[in-house]
Amino acid sequence: MASDLLKALKHELTFLDQHGYGQQFRSSWRPTLLFRDSPICVNFNSSDPIRPCTACRLFQFIPEESRSAFIPCHCIPLNKNDETIAKLYKAGTQQQLDTAYRQWLLRTIQELEERKEASHEDA
Repeated sequence: MASDLLKALKHELTFLDQHGYGQQFRSSWRPTLLFRDSPICVNFNSSDPIRPCTACRLFQFIPEESRSAFIPCHCIPLNKNDETIAKLYKAGTQQQLDTAYRQWLLRTIQELEERKEASHEDA
């Protein structure tokens, strides 16, 4: 499970770095949304039935009090200031959002890789 999450986050970082969010995926009438319009989202393929957010690999990062939000993954704290995608969409700039999100991805990938290494050393 952890290796699936690690792989998915690495793909998400590549998607972000290759300007995947600059593409229009679902409609031309709204901008693409971080997480939600990415292959990491359990509902990315719109031809499948809608799945609950609880089925998402990212659900573990969502604070308990935010799990019933309209877009729960937008409530994941990205840094020590508790900035979230939702907060930065409301009051930040695109550059602040992109930077905070990219740093969160890098930090989370590093933490998962360190855990994976530690578990291999214990084995």
